[in-house]
Amino acid sequence: MSARSRGLTLRGLWERRGLSLAVLVVTVVSVATSALGPIFAEAAGTALVRGVLNQAAPEGRGWRITARDADVSPLADRFRSGAAFLGTPVNGAELPGRDPRGGVVRPVIYQDDVCAHLVLVKGRCPANGGEVIASQASRLDAGKVVRVAGLAVAPAPGEVIAARAELAPLRVVGVYRPRDINDPYWFGGNLFAQTAGSSESKADPLFTVEETRRATQATVQWTHWSIVSIDPTKITAADLPRLEELTAAAPRLGLAQAPVITLSRVPDTMLEVRAQTGTLGVPALLVIAQLVALGWLLLYLTVSDLVAARAPEIALARLRGQGRLRVWRFALAEPVLLLALALAAGLALGMRLAQVVAAALLPGQVALALPPAGVLAGAAVPLGGLVAAVIAARGMAVRPVTEEWRRTPRRRARGWVIDAIVLSLTALGLVELLAAGVITQTSGQTSAALAVPGLLALGVALLACRVVPFLAGRLFRASRRAGGIGAFLALRQIARGRATAGSLIVLCTAFGMAVFATAAWDVTSANFERVARVHNGAAGVLELRAGSVAELRAAVEAADPGGRHAAPVIVMPGPPKMIATDPARFAHVADWAAARPGTDAARLTAGLAGPPGTPRLMVRGERIRLRIGPVKVPDKWEPTLFADFRVPGSTLVKSIPLGPIGPATMEWGLPPECRAATCELRALRAEVTVLDEVTTNASMFADVKRIEVRTGGRWREIDAGLTDRARWSGTASAGEDGLSLMIPLFGGAKAVPATFPRHLPALVNGPIDGELTPGLDQNFAAGHAVLGERAPLPGLSEPGAIVDLELADRAALGIAPEARFEVWVAAGRLEQVAAALKAQGHPVSPARTPDQLVSRYTTQGPGLALALMLAAALAAGALALGRAVLALYGAARRRGYELAALAATGAKPGELRAALLLEQLITLAAGTLNGAGAGLLAARVALPRVPEFATAPSTPPLLYEPSLGPVALVAGAALVVAFAAVALTAEALLRGIRADRLRQAQP
Repeated sequence: MSARSRGLTLRGLWERRGLSLAVLVVTVVSVATSALGPIFAEAAGTALVRGVLNQAAPEGRGWRITARDADVSPLADRFRSGAAFLGTPVNGAELPGRDPRGGVVRPVIYQDDVCAHLVLVKGRCPANGGEVIASQASRLDAGKVVRVAGLAVAPAPGEVIAARAELAPLRVVGVYRPRDINDPYWFGGNLFAQTAGSSESKADPLFTVEETRRATQATVQWTHWSIVSIDPTKITAADLPRLEELTAAAPRLGLAQAPVITLSRVPDTMLEVRAQTGTLGVPALLVIAQLVALGWLLLYLTVSDLVAARAPEIALARLRGQGRLRVWRFALAEPVLLLALALAAGLALGMRLAQVVAAALLPGQVALALPPAGVLAGAAVPLGGLVAAVIAARGMAVRPVTEEWRRTPRRRARGWVIDAIVLSLTALGLVELLAAGVITQTSGQTSAALAVPGLLALGVALLACRVVPFLAGRLFRASRRAGGIGAFLALRQIARGRATAGSLIVLCTAFGMAVFATAAWDVTSANFERVARVHNGAAGVLELRAGSVAELRAAVEAADPGGRHAAPVIVMPGPPKMIATDPARFAHVADWAAARPGTDAARLTAGLAGPPGTPRLMVRGERIRLRIGPVKVPDKWEPTLFADFRVPGSTLVKSIPLGPIGPATMEWGLPPECRAATCELRALRAEVTVLDEVTTNASMFADVKRIEVRTGGRWREIDAGLTDRARWSGTASAGEDGLSLMIPLFGGAKAVPATFPRHLPALVNGPIDGELTPGLDQNFAAGHAVLGERAPLPGLSEPGAIVDLELADRAALGIAPEARFEVWVAAGRLEQVAAALKAQGHPVSPARTPDQLVSRYTTQGPGLALALMLAAALAAGALALGRAVLALYGAARRRGYELAALAATGAKPGELRAALLLEQLITLAAGTLNGAGAGLLAARVALPRVPEFATAPSTPPLLYEPSLGPVALVAGAALVVAFAAVALTAEALLRGIRADRLRQAQP
C-alpha cells in the first residue's frame, strides 16, 4: 500500500471514527469472548486432571517398578524420559529378614532420602554399611546390635562361602517414628505394622543405606524398586496423550536379567480423568462454536455498515476510472486494518478475561497459556467480518454509481430464500437434538443439548425480524388517524428500516443465549446446593479412626451429652449403600429439610430400633462348658456340637467343636481372641456323621441345660435365657427343660440367639427390593424391612438404606475395613464437637461440608462448561445491545436530511423525538423480549437433557424450573440500559437537526 493510500485510509477512519470505533470494539470483544473458551477450557482441563490426581491414592498416581536382584533405576529413568510431569524416581530395596528367635519378619530397607520422611527420636541417620535405624515401636534402642536371618557376614576375598554363614551384625544408630504412614513417599505400602498396632507377623522396618547390601551377603534375594510418581503441580491437560502412552507401556516394562513387576493403579485414575475431561470437552466446544457464530453475526452487520458508509467514496473512485483491483483494495482497506488491530487486542483481552474467570472458578493455581485452539477461535471471528466486507464491497462495486447519490435509496425487499434455508436447518438440528439424538439415550442427557439455545434463539430471531416489520406495516392505517407524527414515522422506519432486521437478529440471538445461560446456572446452582446437602447428610461430617461401635458411641456421648448436636454414623459401601446410626440423634442432626422437606424426623426414625432386643451372649475367658440333658443317639449316628463366636478384629465366624453329643458335660477352649477381649456367642449348631448306611430319616433332640465360662480358673454360668422362648430362634426351642435342639439326619441343626431380626427395619431411598444389606461386616446376611415411603434420605448418594446402629452391630460378625466411622454434627456445633473429640484423644479429619461438595461439583466438567457459557453469553449480550444501539443511531443519522426537511416543514422537536424514541424502543424491546422468551423456552426443553454432574446422582431427583428472579434481572437490566441509551442517542440526533442541513449534500 502506497503512502498516499495509507493516508487516505487513516483519514477515512478518523472521519468515520464513531463507526470505526464501533467496529473495533465489537471485534475486540467478540474475539476475546471466542478465545476465552479454548483458553479457559484448557486451563479447566488442567485443573480437572490435577484435582483427580490430588484425590487419588499414591499408587493411583504413580508406578512402582520392582525386580528381584536387579537394579531397576535405569529402567525407571528411560520410562520417565520426555515426561516433565513425572518426578524424580525414588529408588530402594528390601530384604525380608526374619528374627532368628521367632517367625516375625523384620524387613531391612534402604530408600532414597528416607530420613526426610521420618522423625528421629534419638540418634542419627545411618551413613555406613551395617548401620540401621529402628522404629520406636520396636523398642530397639540406639547402640543395640540386631541380626536378621537372610543377611549374613560377607566372606573375605578368596574365602569359600560357608554353608551356614554367620548372621551379619546391624548396629542401631538411631530411633525413629513415622512422620505420616500415609505419606505418598511410601507408595501406599503398609510398612509400619508395629506402629499401626498389628505386629503378630511383621515388625516395623529397619532402615539402612545401600552400602549395607554391598558389605553383607544376602541368603535371600533383595527386591529392588523404583517409584515414579506424577507431579500434579506440573501436569497439564496437554500432557494427557503422553500420560496415556505411559499407562499403556507400564505393564510391558522388563529387564533381560530379571522379570519386572509394575504395580500401579494409574489405569483406574485415568478412567476418572477421562470421565472428568470428557464432560468438559464437548460442552466447551459447543459453547465456543455458538460464541464464534454470534461473533460472525455481529461483525457481519457492523462491518457491512462500515463499508456502506463509504459507498459515496467508492462510487467516486469508480467514476475517476480506477481499476477494479484498486477499487476493491480501497473498499477493503479500512475494515481489514481494523480487523487486524482488533485480533491482536482481542486475544490479549481474552487472556486477561480467562485469568479472571479461572481465578474465580478453578481450584488452585493454574498457569494460563494461549493454545492454538484459542488463536483459531479468535481468528475465526474477524474472518466473518472480512467475509461481510467482501460481500458489501461487491455490492458497491456492481451497483450503479448513480444509486449511491440518491437521497432516498430504492427499497429492496429482503428475500425469503436464505431465511428459509437457515430456519429449515435450525428446525432439523432441534429435532435431531431433542427427539432423535438425545431422548433415545438411556440417561436422556447429552452435552449436545447445549447447542439448543443457539439454534432456538437464531430461529426465533429470524422469525422476529420478519414479524415485527410486518406488524408495524399493519399499523400504518391506524397511525394516520391517531398517534401523531411520532408514531407515524416510527412505524414506517421499523417496517422498512435495514437496521431493524439486523438489530432484532443480533439482540434476539445474544439475549436468548444469555437468558438460557442465566437460567441454566440458576438451575444448576440450586441442584448443586440440594444434592450437596442431601449427599453430605448434615451441616458437618467428621471422620474418626474408631475401632468399634462401642468406641464410636462413647466418643459421641462424651462430645454431646445432650444428644441433639452429634450422631454416630457408620457408612458401608454397597450396593445397596448402608448408613447405620443412632435413630434419636440422627433425627436431630441430619439435614431433613434438603432431603424430605416438612418431614417429622423423630416419627420417621422411631421405627428403626424395632422392638426391644434380647440380651446378647457375651463371653470372655479360657474355656466354655455346656451341661446337656440325657440324650438318645440313634444307632450309627455320630452327632457333633459346635459353638460359633464373633471375635474382635474379624468379620468371619470363629467356630469351635464342643465334642460328640452324648456326655452330660461338653467342654472346649474358647478362641484365643476371647481370652483378652469379649466375644459373642452367635450360635450352637450340630452336625451328624453317619457311620454306616442308614435307611430311615430319623432325628434326635439334645437339651442344653447350662452354659458356663471359665475365667481366671473359676467357672461361672452365663445368663443364656435357655428357658425363655423369646431369646432363641432356628431349629431350637427354649422351655422348662432348657434349650431343646432338634437334630435331623440331613440338614443342619442351629440354635441362634434372637438378638436381632432377620430383616432390619430400614428407611430406603430407592429400589432395593430383594437386596440384602451389606452389614457392618460386608457379609450381606440380613434383609430390609422397609419403613414408610421411598424418598431421598440424608447421606445417601445412591440407592441404599438407613438402619439402627445397634441392630446393625448385632447382625454383623465384625467391622469390615471398608467401614467409615463418622460423626455427623448439627449446624453451628462443628467446632465445639470437633474440639471435644480431640480432647478425648481422637484424631479428627477435616470436616466435610455441603459447601465443599458444591465447590467440587462446580469445578467438574459440566459445571465449568456452564460457567464458561454464562460469562461469555452475558458479555456477548452486552455487546449485542451496544451494537444494536449504534446501528439504530447510525441508521437515524443517515436520515438526517429527511429529519431536517420535516423540521423545516413545521414538525415539532417533540414529535421528532417521539419518532426516534419509539423506533428504537420498539426494536430494542422486541429483540430483548423475544430473546428472553427464546432463552426460557430453550431452558425448558434443553435443561433436563444438559448434564450438570460428571456422574448423574440417582438421588435426589433434580429440579429444572428456573427462578424468574435472575432471568428478570438480566432482561430488566438490558431494557434499562437500552432505554437509557435510546434517550441519549435521540437527544444527540435531535441536536444535529437544523434547517441549514438542507443546503448540504446528503452524507
